[in-house]
Amino acid sequence: MIRRIHVLAMAAVTLFTVAARSSGEELNFRPLVQVELQRKQTRWRELARFQAVRMPLPKGDSVALTDKHLDNSGQIRPAVFRRLSEHKQLVGLSFRNTSFSDSGLAQIVSLVRIELLDLYGTRITDKGLSALPRFGRLRELDLGVTRITSSKLAPLKRLRHLDVLELSGRRISDDAIATLKELKHLRQLNLSGTRIGDTGVAQLRSLVGLEALGLAGTPVEGTALASLATLPRLGLLDLADTDVKGNSIEQLTACRRLTALNLENCPLVVDDSTRHLPGLKFLKGLVLRKTGFESESITGKGLVAIGTIRGLEHLNLSATRINDESLPSLVKLDQLRFLHLGLTGVSNAGLAQLAKLPRLESLNLTYQEGFGGTKVDAGGLGQLATYPALRRLDLTGIKIGDKDVSRFRVLKQLTRLTVSGTMIGSEGLRQLRQTLPGCEVVR
Repeated sequence: MIRRIHVLAMAAVTLFTVAARSSGEELNFRPLVQVELQRKQTRWRELARFQAVRMPLPKGDSVALTDKHLDNSGQIRPAVFRRLSEHKQLVGLSFRNTSFSDSGLAQIVSLVRIELLDLYGTRITDKGLSALPRFGRLRELDLGVTRITSSKLAPLKRLRHLDVLELSGRRISDDAIATLKELKHLRQLNLSGTRIGDTGVAQLRSLVGLEALGLAGTPVEGTALASLATLPRLGLLDLADTDVKGNSIEQLTACRRLTALNLENCPLVVDDSTRHLPGLKFLKGLVLRKTGFESESITGKGLVAIGTIRGLEHLNLSATRINDESLPSLVKLDQLRFLHLGLTGVSNAGLAQLAKLPRLESLNLTYQEGFGGTKVDAGGLGQLATYPALRRLDLTGIKIGDKDVSRFRVLKQLTRLTVSGTMIGSEGLRQLRQTLPGCEVVR
């Protein structure tokens, strides 16, 4: 009798599993700590390492749902919801770029342990926001590119533990600040791609716990940057793809803990702007990447000031107008670990200067056909062998081929080598991996 019950039970489990799979609710649970780290990397990109992870490290699991887990009304299918409810360690949910709706949000309020909720690109509207305060443990929330508007964010004020908020999208304007300025417990706020401008930025001065602020792709011009000096913990500021004026950078010198600054694709940040950067006494990460099509850019003249920022560890100069003659300005940056010189005019001859950087671990020397870039080729590999700390090297697109593989034997210290877009073929790749057995070779 017991055996028969056991067989019936196993059959039921099997039938449930088959039914579950056929209804498309396979779920891939991942540790929340991994998900949060990945999201932080995506949010702050190459400067992410300058933003501390939250402590203590989060426990529990997270899961990303897709449209196959939802019905036509944007709610979670019953079998899927049952699985979620039964998973006692579930603390993170992502509905990113799905048809998840207001009714779906109301459906999951019983999952009270949720700490991370990603609603980016969903159908959530102002009406749905009323359900959010039910998630009393929520620490990270992404409402980017949803249907919510600036004037209806009041429910967010009831999320007492919210640390990280993302609000990208053109529906969000300066009107949103009326609510945001009251979220004094926020550590990270990403407003990239919104219509928030200088007027809104000036009102963020009350967010005294803020450690990282994203304003990439906004109408900000920099007239209100001085107000950020009232944020005693602000360490990372992302102004990429804005028309921030070069002289407004001087206002940031009052931000005493600013360690990472992203000025990527800011067309008004040019040589003359760099004279203000040494005033950022604690700066460790700086991105000055350009498109290469600006009427005015950063040249060796601008590098003179940058070379005096002795604490710099990370510097991106991609597509700026620097060349071999510019590099001596950088040799005093003895803390520099990452340097991006892709799409610049640096050649083999200039590489000898960089050997004077004692801690340089990662170097990018990218070339792009039809666009330009470094003039480095296989003849420069010998120079790279003299770099005492070099471990990661990106040679994407440079003029090397299978015949040059043997020259890489002098680079035994590498742990990662990128040769994408070069003339190294399958056989050359095989030989290269044999030549550098301890190195991850990417093509």
